[in-house]
Amino acid sequence: MSNLDQTPNANGTSPQRGQRLKWLKISAAAVSFLMVLVVVFVVSNRMAAKQPVGFPAFQDSAFVLTDQDGVARRADDFVGQPIALFFGFTYCPDICPTTLMILTSAQDQLAAAGHAADNLQILFVTVDPERDTPAQLQTYLSLFDAPVTGLTGSPAAIQSVLKHFGIYAKKTGDGDDYLYDHSAAVFLYRADGNFKGTIVHNEPGEFIAEKLKSIL
Repeated sequence: MSNLDQTPNANGTSPQRGQRLKWLKISAAAVSFLMVLVVVFVVSNRMAAKQPVGFPAFQDSAFVLTDQDGVARRADDFVGQPIALFFGFTYCPDICPTTLMILTSAQDQLAAAGHAADNLQILFVTVDPERDTPAQLQTYLSLFDAPVTGLTGSPAAIQSVLKHFGIYAKKTGDGDDYLYDHSAAVFLYRADGNFKGTIVHNEPGEFIAEKLKSIL
């Protein structure tokens, strides 16, 4: 090694040592970030484990809605397999399609890892029954190339379901181009219909996969 490589810089540190210190700092920052992610996941998972107390089971909603094939579906129809329940509408420009893509992607990831992800039922309940007919749901959900069940019904039936699950949904805009401001969380239920927890919007993908795996 030449003397030039060992020449101290202005702060008295050789370039080689300075490079090592730089990488040590980057590594330490990366480790710290990962530790924060782990802590956040553990805390959120523990909170989710406590949430089921007092939270109604899925079948308690006792709804009767219509799926994208025009078939009447009851809450009891879905008990026996884990459920990921999401509320949205087919004209949603961003959150709804993004959430459905993330859920189906995580399902594929878990299946590839050998988990029984095919047992997961992804339910998409519309907050816009005026436009989201069974045919509209069929067209929309076919874009995701995944077994998602869409549910719609009369305005009164949808309002009853929204109230039961505590979903916020408010129409915004005028005319036929209106949108909905609505709750974006995904509700997770075990195979027995008991509530497990939620997935929030913009949650890291690895957290979503772990949460889905916990109900399989």
